[in-house]
Amino acid sequence: MKNIKNLIIIGLLLMCMMVVTACGGNASKTASEDKVYTLDLNIPLPDNSANSKVHYYSYKWFTEEIEKRSEGRMKINVYFNGQLAQLPELLDAVASGTVDMGYATTSFYGDLVPEGNITNLPLWAKDVDEAYDLWHNKGIGEIYNNAFKEYGVTPIMNNFVGNGGWLLNKPVHSVEDMKGLIIATYGGLFNAWLKELGATGVDLPNADWYDGMSRGVVDGIPTAFSTLKNLKLNEVVDYVVAPPFNNALMVTTFISNKTLEELPKDLQDILLETAKEAETQALQGSKEDSEKVLQEVKDFEKAKAFEVITLSKEAEKEFYDSIQPMWDEFASLSEGNAKIIEIIRENRKER
Repeated sequence: MKNIKNLIIIGLLLMCMMVVTACGGNASKTASEDKVYTLDLNIPLPDNSANSKVHYYSYKWFTEEIEKRSEGRMKINVYFNGQLAQLPELLDAVASGTVDMGYATTSFYGDLVPEGNITNLPLWAKDVDEAYDLWHNKGIGEIYNNAFKEYGVTPIMNNFVGNGGWLLNKPVHSVEDMKGLIIATYGGLFNAWLKELGATGVDLPNADWYDGMSRGVVDGIPTAFSTLKNLKLNEVVDYVVAPPFNNALMVTTFISNKTLEELPKDLQDILLETAKEAETQALQGSKEDSEKVLQEVKDFEKAKAFEVITLSKEAEKEFYDSIQPMWDEFASLSEGNAKIIEIIRENRKER
């Protein structure tokens, strides 16, 4: 009888322990599920999501979908005009975890991560479709992403923007016409190209491009044609050179490795999967944006805002040849860069 009582007591104790353990496990799970992870995304430029489908999918659609798909467990606050960190400091701010996420053309950080120079490398791809293929199917994206991960940030979305080229206040019909011009530059490799062209590069933040052109501080800017409207450069530009020399300008959304690692696995998956989908949507949006921008250029020219100069085939080849030393310098900066240029040149042969 005594043994039976002991067995009953032991059984009750075990049941209690199981209940307590179960309750504790449920409490822990509930606490984890109830926690809201709020991330800050810093964008150095003004909000352009209303005018560009690339930008719309990159940060407006993307952030709204994140909150929806995570059922409110993850939110991303977007800060424009570099409120949390200006462009020069942004990469290090994200790498250190001071800022959770950034959105930028990473050629600006080519001195820190050489592979970043690909985002503004002239003529590396003929259009956004070829750029996307080179990125995802030929290995360039993997090289680029790994390089930035080593620096402390993880690229989660890479978007391509078409139609980038020369906006000038002096006519240019050939490489010879570039000699003596003062051009706003992004530094680094762009200065090497300008030197080859006989021009001089001057560092000028995009916020100062309008004044720089209107006051004659610079003679030209190599940038996306969309800035003619977005930054009102149509008011201070006299010439636009066609065809564009950069049809695959690139903008990257990157997150601090520290921030990413602190997210629960299911939220990491939601973040990365949503970013991948946003990138695909933005690719299609980029094509629509390009058509819209080219029409804007025609409309501006018709209104005599500026003249469009169309280069001859000979002049196009001159500019392509002039870029080769820049490509060679890019390749010399790292093993990853050398492989990237090898991929680009091999792809060009196969066209």
